[in-house]
Amino acid sequence: MKLHFPNHLTGLLMLSNIVFWIVFGVAFAMQSYPYERHKLTFEEITPSYIFFGRALREVDSGTGAALPPLLMKVTNIIQRPSFIAAVPYFWFFNSHGITVDHPYWRISVGGYYLLLVCLISFLQWYLVGTFFNYVWRRLMVRPRPVARASVKPL
Repeated sequence: MKLHFPNHLTGLLMLSNIVFWIVFGVAFAMQSYPYERHKLTFEEITPSYIFFGRALREVDSGTGAALPPLLMKVTNIIQRPSFIAAVPYFWFFNSHGITVDHPYWRISVGGYYLLLVCLISFLQWYLVGTFFNYVWRRLMVRPRPVARASVKPL
């Protein structure tokens, strides 16, 4: 059985992306904390991502929890094009003065941004796999020699 690596690259990248987001979801669930909306105290750091009463801060606020900043840094590095592609999502909210911790249907604006990044990331990795597949095929396909037609004298 001959394995055509580039043909499976797109599927492998998509599967890897699914595994990445499952691991991210488990880490989020383990590192998140219960959150209820309240009047903020002086210079209180608000969580950026709130899902159904569970929140995760993007920065460490002195609690000693090192995973959320590391988790978000790794996610931001791996999914960087998706984060950039999702930035126009914030234009609407910024123009209306809505902050990232404002909830809609128990999910914050930042939480919807993260969900949008997750969806865009599948397109990102599909395009990366397709591009490398195309490049591989262009490099590996050798041009066939042109058959010369024999010219018969009249």
